[in-house]
Amino acid sequence: MQSWIPPPELRETTAPPHHIRILITVAATALLCLLSTLRLLTGPLGALPLQDPTREIARHADERFADMRRALPKRGVVGYIGDSGQTSLADYYSAQYALAPLLVERSINHSLVIGNFPASQPPMPALADKNLCLVRDFQNGLFLFAKKDNN
Repeated sequence: MQSWIPPPELRETTAPPHHIRILITVAATALLCLLSTLRLLTGPLGALPLQDPTREIARHADERFADMRRALPKRGVVGYIGDSGQTSLADYYSAQYALAPLLVERSINHSLVIGNFPASQPPMPALADKNLCLVRDFQNGLFLFAKKDNN
């Protein structure tokens, strides 16, 4: 038995309701995407995201240690002494970062020792007692010391 097929004049010419909902959803999504993109393209240029503060810290460390980096060997291990206080660990890490691949060890038991005193002056008498003598003052809170021979 054959199913009844309506003649062309009685057939529906509109899409079924679920197709209409799909078309409306797709059109609305496309419109919202276009509006979002348009807002980005026409928005003020001053509304750019802020720079990453860690990049600024790294740039400052690179600039501050540039002269010292040129005065030190490219590789090896050097000692480190610095300010005590809240920023002492951050100062130490910035020295490690700026002088890499040179290893910076928080110790004065090396032939070369970096002095990092951004907030104060180095305790010269105490350093002399530890057999350290000043090799160079880099004029920005950075000092290079050498271990005196014990002979």
